[in-house]
Amino acid sequence: MSYEAYKLIHIFGMYLLFLSLGGITLYTVNGGKKSENKFKTVAAITHGVALLLIIVAGFGLMKFRGISHSALPVWVILKIVIWLAFGGLLAMASKKEKFAKILWFVFPLLGLAAAYLAFYQPF
Repeated sequence: MSYEAYKLIHIFGMYLLFLSLGGITLYTVNGGKKSENKFKTVAAITHGVALLLIIVAGFGLMKFRGISHSALPVWVILKIVIWLAFGGLLAMASKKEKFAKILWFVFPLLGLAAAYLAFYQPF
């Protein structure tokens, strides 16, 4: 697969990730209960597929850039930590309105941090 294909898959995964996180977060902020959400399964599957696409394409992009999987740079490790945070925070976003309101602003900031690390590779 080409570098451009991996990049496209990576970006598509990000779109799916923010779609699922935004949908669940908005539902919770508007007073919806997790048990009453008829679309929670679809949102959770979308979230999982998004995370899978992001990590697989991310490692594919690393291959093209010549980054060894055995000695990861700090910026890659930080991106993996952000990826793990995105994975775990869906549960928080769906539980309490208070958390969801905070996460509404945290999610874009985490995305910005991940983009910064990818573009500038500061460490």
